[in-house]
Amino acid sequence: MRGNARWSANSGRPVAIFQETFLSKSGNPEMQARQYLSANQSLYGLSPEEIAGLRLHFVRSSDAGTVVRLRQMWKGLPVNKNAEITIHINKANVVDLVMNGYRYGIELENTDPSISAEIARAKLADHLGARIDAESTETELMVLRNGGQDYLVYRVNFASDSPVGDWEAFVDANTGSLIKVEDIAYYNRSKHEKSLRKIAPRPFSVMATGTGNVFDPDPLTTAVAAYGGAYVDGSDANAAVLTAQLKNRTLNDITLSAGIYSLTGPYAEIRDFEAPSKGLFTQASSTFNFDRNADAFEAVNCYYHIDASMRYLNTTLGLSIMPYQYAGGVRVDPSGLSGADNSHYLSGSGQLAFGEGGVDDAEDADVIIHELGHGIHDWVTAGGLSQVNGLSEGTGDYWAGSYSRSLGYWSTGDPAYHWTFNWDGHNPFWGGRILNYGSTYPGGLTGAIHTDGQIWATANMKIWDDIGALKADKAFWSGLDLTNSTTNQNDAANAVYTASATLGYTAPQRIAMQNRYAAAGYTMPAPPTAAGVSISGRILTNDGRGLQNAVVTITNAAGNVTYARSSSLGYFRFDEIDSGQTYVISVASKRFTFVPRVVNVTGDLFEVDLIAQ
Repeated sequence: MRGNARWSANSGRPVAIFQETFLSKSGNPEMQARQYLSANQSLYGLSPEEIAGLRLHFVRSSDAGTVVRLRQMWKGLPVNKNAEITIHINKANVVDLVMNGYRYGIELENTDPSISAEIARAKLADHLGARIDAESTETELMVLRNGGQDYLVYRVNFASDSPVGDWEAFVDANTGSLIKVEDIAYYNRSKHEKSLRKIAPRPFSVMATGTGNVFDPDPLTTAVAAYGGAYVDGSDANAAVLTAQLKNRTLNDITLSAGIYSLTGPYAEIRDFEAPSKGLFTQASSTFNFDRNADAFEAVNCYYHIDASMRYLNTTLGLSIMPYQYAGGVRVDPSGLSGADNSHYLSGSGQLAFGEGGVDDAEDADVIIHELGHGIHDWVTAGGLSQVNGLSEGTGDYWAGSYSRSLGYWSTGDPAYHWTFNWDGHNPFWGGRILNYGSTYPGGLTGAIHTDGQIWATANMKIWDDIGALKADKAFWSGLDLTNSTTNQNDAANAVYTASATLGYTAPQRIAMQNRYAAAGYTMPAPPTAAGVSISGRILTNDGRGLQNAVVTITNAAGNVTYARSSSLGYFRFDEIDSGQTYVISVASKRFTFVPRVVNVTGDLFEVDLIAQ
């Protein structure tokens, strides 16, 4: 960090800028974002042609303002998977945060491929020893900056059962060589560790209400018990103490078609796309009351928790976040990964799958909601999920912890109050993770994403304790909306903090957030003062005379406006103003024109003069 920005050691350009103060002119959000870049060409090292060449990728408007995502293009082709500049415009029309993922210095001359997409897919299939179905495979011609060199490549992405993974490859479009191949699925734990809302039409069907047995969130939490004794997995066998923890819950908006009920709804949908194939668990009854030893139990548990989490996100928090890969509810396979002891989110297809090794992963709401957290992170950023510093792992852990903690079974003195994966982990199968991790940023980073993500999750769960679930959850996802694939934990903390101002959070709430983030090691702006501050100045004509009776307005990041009138000598004053955010001061006069002034307020401000043009 240097000043209010993080800078690239390679390009010398800002990667992230916080507390920016550019007041955009009228126009749609894309126009406002381009105005900002045009006014800051030298800062970003972009020519007018390069700015004009940026392609609009996505615009999202919410209670936290508007986010504009502009994708980098080279000779009509996208650069990297998601090289983009992400610009946040608050409700006072101020650009206050920018994430810059632009790849500088592209010099690729030839953009005509020498091989076909079919050959590129065959190269990957041969490398993996897998069968690739062209219809279910995403193949895209693009420019790749890798290791300081530029390549014309085919990006090939497909999900596979053997080998298991969400495989992404970059195949040289001239030579056919594989430049990079990796499994880009987001896993509940290390893969190698050993023990715009759209609703899909449903023709000839109706929504119905069902009931089903679930663990909510898991049998140890509801029993306030530790793993051991009778409270063990027992190879998925029923046990009286576990059966006693089953909760009968309403299954909202399942589908009834031709007398058959299926676990398909507007927010969740049970699918069977990974081995082992166990079907969709459709039936002639709306009652899905299974014991835990039944394969259908995991399907019901997945449907209930994903539906509930997505309803909370979209309806209670009002954030309108749904998968962009398809219309309809989140697609989930409750019995996947060929039975392995792991789970994953497949970013290519936007689907979730859960393994059955150890404790069946889909029996634990923490695992279900953690993987869903990866999906939400992907969807809210329009494909710009970041795993830098384990950001997305910490995001999933936070989302799981937020739900489980909200149920109130554990007290703050219980070790399990700070656990994630209380049933799936913290047992002989694996150690689980925690939400009171002691290491801080950046010195505590280990390079292991699941370990490092605990720093991020812990800081946000402390905020959750301080300001409550609703405020913490809404700021969390509203802030991640401002991020992209280059975002690290420090950037994300500043993004969430920025969003809290646009959401209109109080000074005490924002002080609590700033204190927790700073204590976690993140470099943050100065916190607001507990008491309101004063802003005063003078309205002057262009020849220096005080202007009487001019209407002066001050607008905060949330778009709230306060009015004052200038005195006989042109003086104005605003009291009890919340500090720690950006304001726009404007003047309305019949005889004179004034340019609005943007100020970052950290304390009392005097001599904030505005002079007529």
